Amino acid sequence: MNKPLPYSFMHGAGNIFCVIDNRELHLSIETLSEFIVSGLTIDFNVDGLIAVRESETYDMEVDYFNPDGSFGAMCGNGARCAVKYYVQYFLNPIPHYGDVFFSMAGTEYEAEFVDFGNHITIYFPETQSISPITLPNSLQAFYIENGADHVVIDAMQCVKNEEDFEHFDLHTFAEPIRHLAIFPRGANVNLVFPKQENRLRIRTFERGVERETAACGTGALAVGYAYVSQSGSEAISGGPYAYPIEIEVISEEILHVNALRRDKMISLSGPAEFLDEQEAQQLFLTNQKRMK
Repeated sequence: MNKPLPYSFMHGAGNIFCVIDNRELHLSIETLSEFIVSGLTIDFNVDGLIAVRESETYDMEVDYFNPDGSFGAMCGNGARCAVKYYVQYFLNPIPHYGDVFFSMAGTEYEAEFVDFGNHITIYFPETQSISPITLPNSLQAFYIENGADHVVIDAMQCVKNEEDFEHFDLHTFAEPIRHLAIFPRGANVNLVFPKQENRLRIRTFERGVERETAACGTGALAVGYAYVSQSGSEAISGGPYAYPIEIEVISEEILHVNALRRDKMISLSGPAEFLDEQEAQQLFLTNQKRMK
């Protein structure tokens, strides 16, 4: 494969990313945006591009790009991959556990890692922006902004059981919602099926990717926050819900939206792993089968 730039494949809970070490390359936002749109000569689709660079203020700065070249949103699963990359390539020797402070999408975040960075928790400001909305199809939903824009919809308004949920045509359903005028920046659309106790299964149509993805970190965070904070609402089925809450994504990974560690903080925990190209392609094919 002809690689116009050196990059690594990684995945966070099933989301596949290309990661670039931008400490010495000093690539501009415009160059990185163009690269994700036209520079990847691989036979499968990735969910985004991550560029890590040094910082005078934080341990690192992280830039994230969607496949359409758009820039400036938080990506929860991508952020965990960036932290794993930092642990692997910025630290020597690699510690078993530790803290990482970084900036992404103009916001400061703290991460904790254990098992040499294989499992990572990122702390977010507890979402202050959650609004109940009625969609044009009369479904009840919630709009949440947590570094990315999300619509959270309880699937029991659309389906009868989990089998219906798995076969539901998410693309046809979600694409017009993603482009609604009430979301000037567009929005990710999360359809949620309540399972046993504090576990929810989600399917996410992501803006910038413009398709369903195998996972979405900020989507999991938005869903967990909505179901805990709005438990008992007519727009939320099942429950009552309380932290910690488990979010099951299409890749079959589990993301944990945890109890508040400190005032006004909420955490997202999950895995992050390196892949070679063959492993990345196989994961992509496996995820595609799960989403059919």
